[in-house]
Amino acid sequence: MRQYRLQFCKGKSRNITVAPQRSPLILYPPNPSPKFRIMRADLVEQAALIVKDHPILINMVSKRVRQIVAGHAVLVERRPGLREADLALLEIIQGKITIATPDKS
Repeated sequence: MRQYRLQFCKGKSRNITVAPQRSPLILYPPNPSPKFRIMRADLVEQAALIVKDHPILINMVSKRVRQIVAGHAVLVERRPGLREADLALLEIIQGKITIATPDKS
């Protein structure tokens, strides 16, 4: 048994115990095929130039992917080979989705 300490935001943490595994856990194949690809790296880099804060970019993409999967209209042209996360990144790159800043009045 191995002990790990998980650190959460706002200073909270929790200890967990993990039993050893008999065989190694493989999450992704060594050479991932397009089936296992999550997002195109070039689109991620372009979107990161627009949204500088990485956690905000991740939240924007994940929330938009949930909306697209739920059936909301896509704001950019669908092209073959683009998955939902790629479409969300394209929407950010093309300025269709922006960060809403609260009014300070």
